[in-house]
Amino acid sequence: MTFTGFSTDDPIKLPRELFTEIVPAITQPAELKVTLHFFYLLRQSRRRPRMVEWSELRDDTMLTRSLRAIAPLRPTDEVLIDGLAAAVRRGTLLHAAIPEGPRVGNWYLANTERNRVWIARMVEGDISWTPGPAAPVARPGIFALYEQNIGVLTPLLAEELKEAQERYPAGWIEDAIREAVRANKRAWRYVRAVLERWARDGRGDQPTSASDDPERYISGQLSNLIRY
Repeated sequence: MTFTGFSTDDPIKLPRELFTEIVPAITQPAELKVTLHFFYLLRQSRRRPRMVEWSELRDDTMLTRSLRAIAPLRPTDEVLIDGLAAAVRRGTLLHAAIPEGPRVGNWYLANTERNRVWIARMVEGDISWTPGPAAPVARPGIFALYEQNIGVLTPLLAEELKEAQERYPAGWIEDAIREAVRANKRAWRYVRAVLERWARDGRGDQPTSASDDPERYISGQLSNLIRY
C-alpha cells in the first residue's frame, strides 16, 4: 500500500529529544512502535498530568495491528509488554503503579522533570490522584459494549474482539452484539456466528431481524461456524 499523504499541514508537536536521542538508539521494532504510539495517545489525553493507562494501549486497534505486523505468531499483549518495558528501561517512559480501589492501575508518563516529581510525591503520599477521563468518544467502545451486554471480557475474548475489529466493517460488531441481546443469546460464539453469516451472505443495510430464528446461527447449516 502506498501512503497518499497527510491530512493536515499543521506541525505535530513532539519532544525534540524523541528524534535526536531516542529513535536513533532504538533497535527493537516493538519499542519503536509502542513509543511512537504512546505519544500519539498522550496528545489526546485530558488528564493532568498527561498519562496513558495500560488498557488504553492494549485495547487500541491501530497499535494491535501494528504490533501484529512485526510478530504475527506471538500474543499481542506480550509484544506490547516487551515494547513498554524497553521504553521504561531506556528512560523514555515512566511507569506508575497507582492503587485505584481494589485494583492497581498501570500508568505511563513521558519522562519529564515535572512527571518525575509528581510520581515521587505520589509514592511519598504527599498527594493523591483520581484518574480523569481519557479522550472523549462518541459512543462506547466494543469492549465496554460487550461487557455491558454480554458478559465478563477475558483476555482471550479481548483478543478475539480486536481481531474481529480488523476483519469486519465498522459498526458490525456493535450491531451483532445488539442482535445477540435481542435474540437473548448472550454469548461470543453467537455474536461471532452472526458476523460470519453477514460476511458470507451479506446483510444489506439493516441488522438481521429479531424475528429470525436464533438457533439458525448455532445449529443446522451454520453449525460449522461455531468455534468453542
